[in-house]
Amino acid sequence: MRYSSARIRHLAKKIVKKATEEGIIEIAATEKLVLDSIIETIEKYFSIEDEVYSKVLEDLQKRSKKLIPGSMEWKVAFNKAYEEEISRRLLK
Repeated sequence: MRYSSARIRHLAKKIVKKATEEGIIEIAATEKLVLDSIIETIEKYFSIEDEVYSKVLEDLQKRSKKLIPGSMEWKVAFNKAYEEEISRRLLK
């Protein structure tokens, strides 16, 4: 995971503060419950993102046409595969 739990908690608090200030959300439950839900969502997203990144790298290595990592062709193939996979997983 790329962020510490403290950083994720801080980010979740900023989201709640901004959303309540702008009237986007009104907290009917406890703030802790809302924060915990946002934290869980952020952590799940990062977990999915890490899985997708690993899968795309693995798939690129398995291709019959070997691409040179870092080359323009590799970057295009990676970005295309990454966007397709992340969209597929997030839309489940």
